[in-house]
Amino acid sequence: ERNIFPSTCYNRTFKILNSPPLYPHVLVAVGSTNPVKINAVRKAFETFFNRDVKVVGFNVDSGVPNQPIGRQTMIGALKRALESRKLASSDYGVGIEGGISLLWGRWYAFGFVAIINRYGKVSTGTTGWFQLPEKVLKKVLSGDELGVVMDKISGTVGSKYKLGAIGYLTNAVVSRQELYQHGVYMALAGMKEV
Repeated sequence: ERNIFPSTCYNRTFKILNSPPLYPHVLVAVGSTNPVKINAVRKAFETFFNRDVKVVGFNVDSGVPNQPIGRQTMIGALKRALESRKLASSDYGVGIEGGISLLWGRWYAFGFVAIINRYGKVSTGTTGWFQLPEKVLKKVLSGDELGVVMDKISGTVGSKYKLGAIGYLTNAVVSRQELYQHGVYMALAGMKEV
C-alpha cells in the first residue's frame, strides 16, 4: 500500500502530537489553605486532565458563616472560586464549601464545589450527601461548626484537616478528601467541551 501523506506532512504531524504541551502545567487556585481541599483538587484535576497540575491555596473570605446552611454553601463556594482565581490569574479557580441542608425533612451534610476558568465559564457540582446523626445535628443547628462538633465527639483535634465528619461516620471507609475529590469531578463535568 502506498502512503497517501507526504513524509514531511507525516513528520510534522508526529512532532506536533508528541511535543510537550504549550504550557508545562495547568495552574489551579483553590480558595482555601486546607490541605484536604488542596489535595482533593490536585488529584481530581490531574486525573481529569491527565497531566501535571500546579495547585496553590489562598486564604480567602467566603462571605458566609463558618457553618453554612442551604444556599450559603453554594454562595461560599462560588465566592472562593472567584477570589482565588483573581489572586493567582490561574487557569482555574476552585471553591469548596462544606455545609448542611434540609432535604425532604432530613438534614444532610455535603460539599458544594464551584469552578471558574480563565474565560469566566462557571461550573458547579456537589459531593455525595450524608445524613447527620441527631446528636451531631442538634449541636450544628445550635451554632457549632461541624468540624468542632466532630472533634469533640471523636476525641481528635482538627478532624476537618484529616478524615472529617464523613471519615468518622463511615468508619474511615470514605475520607473527607475522597468526598471532595468526587465533588470536584462533578463540577469538572460541566467544563468539558462537547
